[in-house]
Formats: sequence, C-alpha cells, structure tokens
Amino acid sequence: MELPRALRFRRRLEMKLVDFGLPEIPLLGRYHHTRAERELPEHTHGDILEICFLVKGRQTYRVGGREYQLRGGDVFVAFPHERHSSAGNPQEKGVLYWMMVRRTRRGLPGLSGGQSRTLWRELCGMKSRHFRGSWRMRPQLDAMTALAQGPAFPLRQARLESEVLAFLLEVVRCSAVAGPRAAPARRMETLVRYIEANLDEALNVPHLAEVAGLSVPRFKAWFKEENGMPPAEYVLRAKVNAARQQLMIGKRSVTEIAFALNFSSSQYFATVFKRFTGKTPREMLGPAAA
Repeated sequence: MELPRALRFRRRLEMKLVDFGLPEIPLLGRYHHTRAERELPEHTHGDILEICFLVKGRQTYRVGGREYQLRGGDVFVAFPHERHSSAGNPQEKGVLYWMMVRRTRRGLPGLSGGQSRTLWRELCGMKSRHFRGSWRMRPQLDAMTALAQGPAFPLRQARLESEVLAFLLEVVRCSAVAGPRAAPARRMETLVRYIEANLDEALNVPHLAEVAGLSVPRFKAWFKEENGMPPAEYVLRAKVNAARQQLMIGKRSVTEIAFALNFSSSQYFATVFKRFTGKTPREMLGPAAA
C-alpha cells in the first residue's frame, strides 16, 4: 500500500495503534524533516523496545556511551530500559520511522502465546542494535501509516496486525543476516577521501561519477544505495561538517569559509548550514572570530 502524497510530506506523524486494537504497539511514528530539528535528549521508554528505520538521510544515536551513525536503509534498536539520545546532534534532515513494541498478556500481534514469547526473545536478544535493513521495510511501514491514517473498514485491524508482524519478523531476519553495518567498500572509501580532499571544488555529479569509474545513472543509483542519500546532498553535508569545524576554531569569518568551500554566496552557505545543523554559522563561531 503506497503512502498518499498528503501523508508523505507531513513533518511528523504519531499513531497510537492501541486505538486500532493493537496495545502491543503503543506508538508508530514518522518524521519528514526538510531541515535539522532540535536534538533528542537522553530518555528511556521503560519496558518498551524501540525500532527505528531511517528511510533516507543521516542520524546519530548514543547508547551507553557509544555512538551509532545511521545512514539511509539502516535499522537502530533501543532495548527496554536503555537510555538513549542523539548525542547532542540535531535530528537531521531526512525521513525516519520509529515503532515502539511492548509485550502484553495478549502477546504480539497475530501470534499464539508460545510464538509470541519466542519472537519477543528474538527481538530482545538481537546481537546487534545497528544493522542494514531491507527493501521490504519501507513498504511495510508505509502501509501501516496509510492504514492508521486512512478511513475505517471491517478488516483494518487484521491488515495492521499482518503488517506489524511482517515488519517485526523482517527486523529479526535482517539482524541475523546482516549483523553490524559493514564498512564502506574500497571504491566508496576512495571516493569519500577524494570528496574530503576537494571540498573547495564544485564536485558535481558527472565529475564524481568519472572519479568512481561509473556512468552517471549507475553512479547515482550506487551512491544512494550505499549512503542513503544522493551524492549532491552528501557533498553539501561534507562541506557543512568542514565549515562547522572551521567556525569553531574561529580563525576565519563566515564569508571566508563560505567562499573557501565553493559556496556561491555567504547567504546560500548560511541557508544550507542551518538546514543541516539547525543553527546559523554565526551561532557556531568560536571566540577568536566572534
């Protein structure tokens, strides 16, 4: 079931599936951020397990002093009673789903008591909390959202239960198959090093495709699959990260940094910077340049 356009671009959706007869799923949420939002403070959900699926963009989470860098297509799990946050980073530009799962006396949706206990053990016993998801997950989450936000019909609860169960089983399967997110392949490592070494250049897509040794269409598809975002957005993010470091050092003005990183104007630089960090460049200036 495709997510209607009216829902696809909503900034934030929160759906209490308990209202649809699924008390095991107290919340299903989705955000579509076109710019960075405020950071996620440290918190816990008690006996609830939280599963996040990043459709596109980047996001950072911290649990137990360790940081996890998510890119599009990744799954992140916060187990019951764990305190977690975005490690002081903003909730970034992108699309992310999160599902909260609680074990109830009824058991997990669509399962007998024994099956429910087995699936709950599998979910809470996953050896990795950060791993690559699959192409099935987004349609499953889109379908749940469309069902919860759409008109009522006699079998809506059954459809929701089916999609929830399929998603939870897919999470367990991906965790077992994929393990921790693999390091980038050598071609990507070489390209990333090239980008970081040439942030003062325009770095357009045809040029990057040539560096990677791929045609433009193949390069764009490969890059998005590996990084969860188009190459042009990746380049902008890299430039913003470099700018943030230079601003904090405080030895150069905002305008000097903007032109050094090949932005067409300081105004455009400021717009891009705020989109990805939630702050203006001047708010990041170190004392030497303030």
